[in-house]
Amino acid sequence: MQWIDFLDEFLEDMRLQGRAEGTLLEYSHRIRDFAEWMDTHEKPITARKSDFLPHYVQAKLQKGLKISTLRSRLSAIRVYMVWARDHGYIKEVPFTPADYPQATSTKRIKRLSDSQLKIFLSHIDTLQPNARAAFYLMLGTGARVGEVAHLRPVDVSLRGQSVYVDIKDAKWGSDRCIPITDAKAAQVVWEYRQEATVDSRPLFRVSKRTLQGYATEFAKKTGIPLHCHLLRHTYAALLTEKGIPLPTIQYLLGHRSMAMTAHYAQSALTDLSGVKTKI
Repeated sequence: MQWIDFLDEFLEDMRLQGRAEGTLLEYSHRIRDFAEWMDTHEKPITARKSDFLPHYVQAKLQKGLKISTLRSRLSAIRVYMVWARDHGYIKEVPFTPADYPQATSTKRIKRLSDSQLKIFLSHIDTLQPNARAAFYLMLGTGARVGEVAHLRPVDVSLRGQSVYVDIKDAKWGSDRCIPITDAKAAQVVWEYRQEATVDSRPLFRVSKRTLQGYATEFAKKTGIPLHCHLLRHTYAALLTEKGIPLPTIQYLLGHRSMAMTAHYAQSALTDLSGVKTKI
């Protein structure tokens, strides 16, 4: 059974229910576009949500589709699937409105530009070793500033030729063990880790507020708008631009939902092993 085998029946049923011809045309266009994408990527009608939805969302976002438009498309597709389930053509509807990319009325967050990032890197290279390494860790993992401040020496380890960070007691229960995906960041952090005393104190001996203060000071000095969380958006954007799949970015960032990751991906202009960096 193919995705559009019962499309004509669906459209006729919607027509009998009094749907306008313009609405029917929109249904037809959106469902056919989705069906073509699914067929091209060899996703059967029985595919699980995790097998297709994140990839479909990412593909459309990378083509510049607005989140509001994408949500409308997914809504039309879901109407079709609910109808198909009710008529016995499929067993279940694989996604709900909660899985749609997050709509936001806030201004789109832009990542640090390449030139701004270069200035910031030059700046943090002048900081004390502990603060320098902490900022490189944020840039190389997208970790939250609070997560970085609470890391212990034992939470940073070398596995093979990749540096891993074990983030525990994270926000929303987003504990995760992730690689530092930027080569320079991995080198800086690991060199600092090797010289650090292994005890119960935080690895970087610096508080969340102090790191935020460094970011504020940089913004005032350079005129470049910066706060620590922008480094997290920048990290997500750079991975998106490299074509790293949204599910991987979601895991690396510790997001509860794909919708939140898609929101972060808006800052941008395949599997975990694909983003490991050797040092």
